[in-house]
Amino acid sequence: MKTNRFVENNPIVKTVTQHLAASPQTFQPKIAADDEMYLYQLDESEDRNSDRALVYYYLLGRSIVDSIRQIINAHFGSFSRVNSFLDFACGYGRSTRFLIQEIAPEKVWVSDIYANAVKFQMETFGVNGIVSTREPENYPSDKKFDCIYAGSFFSHMPPRTFSRWMQRLYDLLTPEGLLIFSVLDEEIMPSHVKMLPEGIVFSTESSESQYLDRNEYGTTYVTETYIHKLINKISFNQASSYRIKKGLSNYQDLYVITPKAQQDSTEINFNYHPLGYLDVGEIKPNGNLYLEGWAVDFNPGGQVKTIQMIVNNRLIQQCQPHIKRPDLVEHFQRTEALNSGWSCEINSDEISPEDILLIRAVNYAGLEWIIETDFVKSLIPQTQWQTHLISWRTDLQQTRVQLKQIQVKFNEQEMQFKWTQNQLKQSQAEQVNTEEQLEETQAQLLQREKQLDFVQAKLGEYETKLSQTETELGKCQMQLESNRILLEQAQNRIRAMESSKFWKLRTKWFKLKRAMGLSDND
Repeated sequence: MKTNRFVENNPIVKTVTQHLAASPQTFQPKIAADDEMYLYQLDESEDRNSDRALVYYYLLGRSIVDSIRQIINAHFGSFSRVNSFLDFACGYGRSTRFLIQEIAPEKVWVSDIYANAVKFQMETFGVNGIVSTREPENYPSDKKFDCIYAGSFFSHMPPRTFSRWMQRLYDLLTPEGLLIFSVLDEEIMPSHVKMLPEGIVFSTESSESQYLDRNEYGTTYVTETYIHKLINKISFNQASSYRIKKGLSNYQDLYVITPKAQQDSTEINFNYHPLGYLDVGEIKPNGNLYLEGWAVDFNPGGQVKTIQMIVNNRLIQQCQPHIKRPDLVEHFQRTEALNSGWSCEINSDEISPEDILLIRAVNYAGLEWIIETDFVKSLIPQTQWQTHLISWRTDLQQTRVQLKQIQVKFNEQEMQFKWTQNQLKQSQAEQVNTEEQLEETQAQLLQREKQLDFVQAKLGEYETKLSQTETELGKCQMQLESNRILLEQAQNRIRAMESSKFWKLRTKWFKLKRAMGLSDND
């Protein structure tokens, strides 16, 4: 299998591993050519400097094991009591090379989705290997482990596999085992990413992997509440858990889980590594090497104990941070970073351009951070370039601010234009609607006019009929009056006849006939 060609016979690698390895004589520095952690570090470096990428690769590997050791010591007492250790999602062994200096290789199992990564570690470090799977249920091992470490794995899992992998790994623990895993907390989410109500959000914008599908391996942020609910769910409320904020490389949160009931994990006295940077490296007129930078320590009440200047593996000078750096307070949002600046001047008699200078910060917990490792002759132009880079970054930031202001104004104008367009479209729509209503009203008016003409025609007919009816009624009234007069004359005649002697005699005659039983006609 191909290996990184910058590692072999590299004095920078030899120098840095001499200080980081617990046993430099048995330390294995070999790096696989396909190691994504190194390639990612190389891409992240400002000038794609392979030596600097190598230094940070080993440094981060060592810091991971330092963090794990503290947890192991608090739970088991020491690595010697761990009989089986699973490094899950192990990659090509950035931390394994340091882990096997703490625990025998035969007690270590490494597991990764990349079969070549597992093979490389088995061949290089003599550890056991398990090729992982995409689906948790297909994971090809039921072996129980005293400790399982899943660093920077759940920080990339989508929700559909996040909880399932947590369950699978938890089920692989011995009754008093430890599951240690890291996550990206919601506090470090970019401003454009919004946390979902469930407490987990998955993004495909970025990934450390160059080969895995970003829909399966992206960037995941979670809340502490989500993690505790998940732990309670997978353990049926039996597991004990403990959170170490930014416990992994001062960035990702570490969670420590054990099935052991009522385990008091609060006794972990966790210490963080210091951080530091070299800002200036220049030759003074007297030939001395002047160095300037910063170093911070974020342990409670902690501070950097010393900044050590080591030339060719020999400590030649040291100093302490004391210079005020308000810019770092603003950057880290921590007041502890105020007195973090340091400076040092090395006499020209103690150093030459061909020497390798290693600068490291050490805190009171004994943890260290390598600030710089390079040839002196390379260090000077490098820091001058960095100074220019800082200036360029400042100019770039100012330009970005100006562009952002222009963008804001443009967005405001664009919003105003869109609002005007919407108003115009609305007015046009209202005009069309008004025209349609007007046409409809005109049609209705025309129909009403036709109906009115019809009604008026009918009214004329009714008026004619009414006039005829009134004429006939007048005639009828006249006829009725004439008949009334005739009736009245007839009645007068009858009354005159009834009052005459003849009529009275006739009336008596008819009464007599009826009395004799004769009809009126006999």
